[in-house]
Amino acid sequence: MALIKQRAVVSYIVAACAIVQTASYAQAADLAAGRKRAEVCMACHGENGISQIPGIPSLAGQDNDYIVSALKAYRGGTERTNPTMAEMAKPLSDADIDNLAAFWHSLASPLAQK
Repeated sequence: MALIKQRAVVSYIVAACAIVQTASYAQAADLAAGRKRAEVCMACHGENGISQIPGIPSLAGQDNDYIVSALKAYRGGTERTNPTMAEMAKPLSDADIDNLAAFWHSLASPLAQK
């Protein structure tokens, strides 16, 4: 009976490791997709997410949920009405927005670099 319990525990551990590994791969793919989508954003928000343009916010290290919320608001055109950002956000899918948020969040904040 103890051997059966041991095997069950080992099976659960192996399954949990597989789930964690799969999640890591998904996260890496999301970051890569976010990086690719962010290329156009970098013209204003900076190559490393640190803006050099007054009035344009840096996105590096920004809170993931904040970026998702802001992009969806720009895309919707009601809560945030900046015409440039509305045009940039309009074609983004929810997955694109999640990927962009994950990418920008993964970068070092300019505040952390000082």
